Amino acid sequence: MKQVKRFALMAVLLMAVIVAGCSSSQPPKESLQTAMKNTMAAESYKMNMTMQIDDLQLGDLVAEQTGGIDVAGIIKGAKLTADTLYTKEPMRMDMDMEINLPGMMDMKLAVPMIVTKDEMYVKIPNLPMLPLPEELFDQYIKMDLQELAEQSGQQISMDVATQQKMAQEFAAVFMDNFDEKTYFSEVKAADAGLPEGMKADNVIKFAITNDNYDQTVDTMINKVVPAIFDLLLNNEDYLNALGLEKADVESVKESWDNDKDQALDGFKDLLTVNTLDITTAIHDKYMVHQGVKIDLDLKNPEGTGETMKFVISFAAQYSDFNKKQEHPELPADAITMDELMEQFQAPMGM
Repeated sequence: MKQVKRFALMAVLLMAVIVAGCSSSQPPKESLQTAMKNTMAAESYKMNMTMQIDDLQLGDLVAEQTGGIDVAGIIKGAKLTADTLYTKEPMRMDMDMEINLPGMMDMKLAVPMIVTKDEMYVKIPNLPMLPLPEELFDQYIKMDLQELAEQSGQQISMDVATQQKMAQEFAAVFMDNFDEKTYFSEVKAADAGLPEGMKADNVIKFAITNDNYDQTVDTMINKVVPAIFDLLLNNEDYLNALGLEKADVESVKESWDNDKDQALDGFKDLLTVNTLDITTAIHDKYMVHQGVKIDLDLKNPEGTGETMKFVISFAAQYSDFNKKQEHPELPADAITMDELMEQFQAPMGM
């Protein structure tokens, strides 16, 4: 089971870096790179995002580890939507997020959030199972971000400029190591499945296929991941932004270097990429749409013949770049985490 977890984690890491790299990168190649930089540097924008788990098959082995709980049945079909308003200065992000779990009696959970440079506000969802007074439902909890970092033992930097620079450098590492001709192509807007009425000057597609999968694994394991380790180890600001200790990153890098050959064989033998493509629409040198489709099969490394399947889709639309966003007033009646804990304890007689 240790091997299953190891390769599953590594598969997630591999695909997360790929998606992150393309989501904030270049190409064929200059147009996408320029659009990414402009989008990240925008003074403000709106974003509408949808992510859905279209299929999930975890097999009997996972069921055994979870005491027979049908995790796949609960999560399959889950859909996350978020409508976001973002302003760079002063930093403010308002997000209305909704989670829909068809596998749990079609449960819907609304979680509005507000993030500023120093604070985060999260509205308490109206869930009957929470042992709270009714008047607290739909009220905001106010959290000090620095206090949260200190309580977790991490000094996480909330410097937006540093985070943007880091994301751009991660993207550059990714793009520098992936061949444009092999992975990137320009497609017609009419064939890209864009939302109705969306204008696009060009549409760029990044795709991993069966033909280039072995090359992809070689590139990620031998070039991209080591380069990201080096980038982190040579920049203390990036470590702080992620709440990481240099010694811990060095230890992980050493383990990665020692296990690269095993990881290489594991990915090639155990992971099958049926679909992994990312389509980015660009208008006026900004990203206006991004669509991601991921369909993976992961064999059990312990040789039982069992295969897990993951099918995920993601779409995001960006608009109103550099326009004044109408953020509502911050919740004046928000309660602190300490006050919330007192309310939790009261019904229990604590």
